[in-house]
Amino acid sequence: MPLYDADVRYVHAYGGRNSGKSFGVSQLLTKRGLENTERKILVMRKYATSLRLSVWSRIKLAIDEAIGLQYCQINKSNFEIFLPTGSQFFFLGADDPQKLKSLEGITDIWMEEANEFDEIDFDTLNAGLRANVNPQCQIWFSYNPIPVIPGSMHWLQEAFLQVEHKLGEIAIHDRAAIFRSWYKNNAFCPKVVREIIEGYKTSNPELYRMWGLGEFTTLEGVVLSGNWDIVESVPKAIPLLGYGLDFGFANDPAAIIKAWKKKNELWLHEVLYETGLTNPELSLRMQEEGIRKAHDEIIGDNAEPKSIKELRNLGWLVLPCKKGADYKRAAAQFLRGLKIHIIQGSTNLVKEVATWSWKRDKQRKILPIVADGNDHLVDATIYRTYRGGVRFGIA
Repeated sequence: MPLYDADVRYVHAYGGRNSGKSFGVSQLLTKRGLENTERKILVMRKYATSLRLSVWSRIKLAIDEAIGLQYCQINKSNFEIFLPTGSQFFFLGADDPQKLKSLEGITDIWMEEANEFDEIDFDTLNAGLRANVNPQCQIWFSYNPIPVIPGSMHWLQEAFLQVEHKLGEIAIHDRAAIFRSWYKNNAFCPKVVREIIEGYKTSNPELYRMWGLGEFTTLEGVVLSGNWDIVESVPKAIPLLGYGLDFGFANDPAAIIKAWKKKNELWLHEVLYETGLTNPELSLRMQEEGIRKAHDEIIGDNAEPKSIKELRNLGWLVLPCKKGADYKRAAAQFLRGLKIHIIQGSTNLVKEVATWSWKRDKQRKILPIVADGNDHLVDATIYRTYRGGVRFGIA
């Protein structure tokens, strides 16, 4: 039975990276809105700041592919889309409870990156979802598994996943449909990405279990363990250090962090994490995110001199990093000696920090070499805070 036809209240689409979960859910919920009249579909992220570049863009793309956006009414300021069938999409963050209270008659909820939500968020939403409609009201969850603490479970595991469900197959249990997907379920997963994921089978099996097979697992050999947390904001008295930039384009995202530092404490905020940006487009996005030309210092990857020159020609104060010999290992040790505070809403940064690992040899012994992988924002952090043995911002 397809997920779309499952007569259940809860639908779980979770699994490994690049398995197409979010795109699939956006298409199915668009179909729900187009095939039914007056569905009120609430699309959510934990933090409202994450909406515009994630679910808002994905739902618009799904609608455009299905019927064309020209047939819809779109309210960009309020994040609302009205379909010609009378169905509506609303987009909110769980950090905006007043707006949540104002919505009535919601029929469907999509909790994207559901692992970011607290169980109380789910309980509140679940209790308020009571419209009398056919098909019945549903809550859709989409998420990647995260590293777990030995002896404990994430609330999603405990509440829904303690039942048999096989990789790549839909399982129906009680009031929930569960589909754990992996990259092989995504026909559009690029070959280079498949090769990277499959490379973890030998270089980091725990990471392969999580990113490849979509399992909740305990990671061994994590570089930053126990020295970071998530905070609401940066204290007012903390001086700004500046920005770090890791260039990307096709499969790799352009990644920018904003950093503040005082003594041995570092505050980090994810500013940008996007693929497919040319340098002129990156320049525009930087302006949109509030970075100031010819004023805010940005340290970029010195392996991209042409990109740095092009941004400088566009008026940006971009300087090349200085990596030095064995800089990645040395920078890792430097960051391990700091107390790192990640500003809430920095979703991709949290994922990278939680999974940044040391390499292993064929006997599974951990080596003092940082493994390559999903570390774009971490690299941007290194460029900003560590320059070939010179630590920036020590005060």
